[in-house]
Amino acid sequence: MKDDGSLTSETKGLWKKILDEIQKDKFDNTGPKHLKADTVDWKNADHRRSVTASLVQGVYVLENDRHRTLRKKPTYLYAEPWWQSFNFQLHQSLKDNEGSIFGAVYKYINVKCSASDDSNVPRYVIAFRGTLILRLRDLKLNLKFFVNELQESHRSQLAMRCVENFVDSNGSSNVWLAGHSLGSAIALIVGRNMMLKKNCCLEAYLFNPPYASLHIENLCTSMDEDMKHLVRIVRGIFKIGLAIAVEARINPQMQEQKADTFCLLSGWTPHLFVNPGDFICSEYIAYFKDHKLETAPEMRTLSGMSCTTINLVKHLTMGENLKDAMQFLPSADQILNKSRPHEKLPAANYFMNFLDAHGLCQWWDREVRCQSTRYVYPTTKDPQ
Repeated sequence: MKDDGSLTSETKGLWKKILDEIQKDKFDNTGPKHLKADTVDWKNADHRRSVTASLVQGVYVLENDRHRTLRKKPTYLYAEPWWQSFNFQLHQSLKDNEGSIFGAVYKYINVKCSASDDSNVPRYVIAFRGTLILRLRDLKLNLKFFVNELQESHRSQLAMRCVENFVDSNGSSNVWLAGHSLGSAIALIVGRNMMLKKNCCLEAYLFNPPYASLHIENLCTSMDEDMKHLVRIVRGIFKIGLAIAVEARINPQMQEQKADTFCLLSGWTPHLFVNPGDFICSEYIAYFKDHKLETAPEMRTLSGMSCTTINLVKHLTMGENLKDAMQFLPSADQILNKSRPHEKLPAANYFMNFLDAHGLCQWWDREVRCQSTRYVYPTTKDPQ
């Protein structure tokens, strides 16, 4: 085998990244230590972002703790500080049919100021983790997401039942949703479901939510900007063609049904936390910019602009209902990580760059700079 010094360096870097991921389980090493339970201001958007991201991290660590225990490694349990540091207790763990912990229900327990005394404080936060490396079940669910079948999974169905029960028992204003990556996709499914079925607007914090359309120009680091622009134009023309074909076969009743669904969902405004350098979620930036340009509701082609190319192809070939598409999201509060980007590294380090941009820990970083833009779908045409 050829001795390649650069390969050795790259391998060392990858191992260091894996070891860093293990260290992230320890709150004292990587948690938001600048925040204390008695200093959290729930009216402060930065504090809410940091705490909810920490609660999601708690779900990751819960599953890692369970996995380490099963493998009979020294039983160091690191999960509790991720919620106890902010006056939450673990009320319930959510396990799939293989016993893997994918979600958790946290209850706020501050005796000095109960959740009912302050409308900015959630009584319950239901959080969902994302993909853990080398977990086959997680990888299968990612594939389900990209073909728009995640809502049929056991995890999504269990999550919906859990949230419905807590909302019925405690009221929608007392239940928050949170998730990262695959977990934010599950939270998005649940939030949409609650809005459509019960007209409940749940507060939702979705970190690095995946967009079901991976664009080749974002994956190919060797492609210059002119070529990327050309690829986007060609892809846009192809998608417009698909949209025209879809619109031609949709009867007026189906079109009205989709429009009603879009209007019903417009009242729900989840918080989407997006890093422009993360190709998994960055397409949400273009998605909402495109919608912002289309100010007149009657000019919006619902099948074209609100669905991915995969959704359009599946509708044409298999008759899939477009209103169930994951990206059928009219409104959102989009928060971009505007911190100074890392220096652009060679293509060999692309995976490591992606881990940084897709990581959850960026959202509780004290130095992170965020830019928030609220996109609200207008349900009626503005008067002339």
